[in-house]
Amino acid sequence: MAGMDARASLTAEARPEQVVFGGGTVRHVDPFRWLESDKDGDVMGWQTAQDQMARAHLSGLPTYQQFLARLLSMGDADDMMLPTFAGGHYIRRFVPADQDLMVVELSDTPTGPGRRVVDLNLLRAGEPLQMAGYALSHSGRMAIVAYTAGGREKPVVQLVEVETGRILSQGLPSERMSNFVWLPDDSGFFYVSMDPADIAANRTLFRVMIGRPAEAVHERVEPSHFYVRPVVAADGRHVLLFANHLAPRPEFILDTQGDGVWKPFLRDVEGIFRGDIVGDRFFTIIDDGASGGRLVSIPLACPAQTETWQEIIPPSDAVLANVLAVGDRAVVLDFVDTYSRLRVYHRSGVLEGEIELPGRGLVNRTGSFFSFFNVTNTIARGRGDQIDFLFSTPATSPAYCTADVKTRALTRVTEPEWTLDAQVLDCTAVSADGAEIVYHIVARRDLDLSRPQPTIITGYGGYNVAVLPGWFGSRWAAWVEAGGVLVLGHLRGGGEFGSRWWHQGRLASKQNTFNDLYAIAEDLIARGITTSRHLGVTGGSNGGVMAAVAAVQRPDLFRAISPEAPVTDLLGRVRDPFTMAATLDYGDPSDPAMADILMRWSPYQNVRDGTAYPAMLIDCGANDPRCPPWHGRKLAARLQQAGGGTLPILLRVHADAGHGTVGKDSQTRQSAEVLAFFAEYLGLTP
Repeated sequence: MAGMDARASLTAEARPEQVVFGGGTVRHVDPFRWLESDKDGDVMGWQTAQDQMARAHLSGLPTYQQFLARLLSMGDADDMMLPTFAGGHYIRRFVPADQDLMVVELSDTPTGPGRRVVDLNLLRAGEPLQMAGYALSHSGRMAIVAYTAGGREKPVVQLVEVETGRILSQGLPSERMSNFVWLPDDSGFFYVSMDPADIAANRTLFRVMIGRPAEAVHERVEPSHFYVRPVVAADGRHVLLFANHLAPRPEFILDTQGDGVWKPFLRDVEGIFRGDIVGDRFFTIIDDGASGGRLVSIPLACPAQTETWQEIIPPSDAVLANVLAVGDRAVVLDFVDTYSRLRVYHRSGVLEGEIELPGRGLVNRTGSFFSFFNVTNTIARGRGDQIDFLFSTPATSPAYCTADVKTRALTRVTEPEWTLDAQVLDCTAVSADGAEIVYHIVARRDLDLSRPQPTIITGYGGYNVAVLPGWFGSRWAAWVEAGGVLVLGHLRGGGEFGSRWWHQGRLASKQNTFNDLYAIAEDLIARGITTSRHLGVTGGSNGGVMAAVAAVQRPDLFRAISPEAPVTDLLGRVRDPFTMAATLDYGDPSDPAMADILMRWSPYQNVRDGTAYPAMLIDCGANDPRCPPWHGRKLAARLQQAGGGTLPILLRVHADAGHGTVGKDSQTRQSAEVLAFFAEYLGLTP
């Protein structure tokens, strides 16, 4: 096998060190803790050598150039973002066809001529830049521009005069910031600090006034969770403060025309809430563990008095996702068997009808198949009585759509840039505890699925995030087009089927996520669609954790696996304050009970000497603050040390990259490497 001799010479030196977690209840010898340091010259030298070996191996695979050429020809469907209407303009963010980085344009129409107000290609100085935020004021006169360099999540923040481009101020006291939200009268804006010290003190919401743009004042409000999200309601008067991105609840409300004091709202009411203000009532989805949630209307005057609530949509098998207020109406997005549906309700609670979508697919703000409906509304208010959204299917890339909420007439403003001649199958498998697991198969229409085919499973299964049947991107379109099979699994821990589905795959129940994956794999094999020699797994971030666990727990079931941006030492992450935010879903390694559970499934700790592991492409960003590359380094070193097989263990660490590669060219080349890797080890000949 190419590269085997070089790989053997790069095996990391084991430097055993006793480590203790859970107050002393969990102990193990860590041979590669020394690889955690980004400042050690030996570590960086080893990482560079591993990366060079991986790049040479991947670029030398027979299909690399073929996939690279195909991806370069497929256009920019992956970069599509919904144009948003604010400040009297449509804000368009995209990567131009002849450039590498994002630009921002303002236009009077969603698709007409625009004026470029931000061009990261012109600002670039060495490291590639990435947009971290563009917030146009309600008047359209000012904008907050935030961008990061090299994948680091420490943005440069500027207050800009839109008409002239003049920078009114630059810099804020916090280093890590998000959620820039203008006050309704444009007198200032909120932002959320993600600095570890602010998180530890639970003081993360700050206000900046335009008269003192370099001064940030902590808001006098005490939410129950450090992650907060201020949202200006549809009435343009109230600001709702949602706390907790995994289980959001509007704990406080601010009447900007009142006394300026945050008042408790649904602070002490159990449940997950997502909603908007219609008239004098809060239309909200409440998910209290009963099926997929219900829609209720709550008076603003007495929100905690549940007897005053009006139930509009009772619990059902559908999963209610978002509510958006437009005038006297509320638009409700839900998922029926994982596919999107839009309905319109009058403020009285009467159902007026359904907005007919162009097919079975996904309504979203971005071209991704990830739906972060807990963190942001995935539909947007447009001009007048319109709502705007992107719609895609597993066979068609995103199209920009608008709908009139009064007539419910839908207009497809743009056509899909790419269409696959594909078959899409909806299937179910049975997990170890009897749970029914839904998954989707996407394959070329002429592909014979009665014979085993090279197949890749992807999924996420965490943080109450939903992965849904929409466009899977040019990477996987190229895989399907070449004759490969793609499978999307709805694993527990995700948000596809309500909060119960999430809770069944987190903390002490995290093993269910992995068992669900294995059930899908075994079902695919039982159906004759693939075999273990033709089966692979991939996922990113939390999905990278899933992929790494699969390699270690079930090496017999898979031939090739690529964890992207993974956390692999779930106990050792206690030494990284930023990554410790993952405690919300994984548990705290300092807790004796959780330390014991983590020890059972953490990939790094469960590698066994002499075991033949699948071919591995461990893919990391050099500057990733959420899933630092030392996790990839340690897993690669331990798997190489185990030495039980002949398949390669590759470590790819992308320079100038964070939680994902930055720049269109880097993203395309990364995709070509991943596709060539799977083609080689799953036996795909395009």
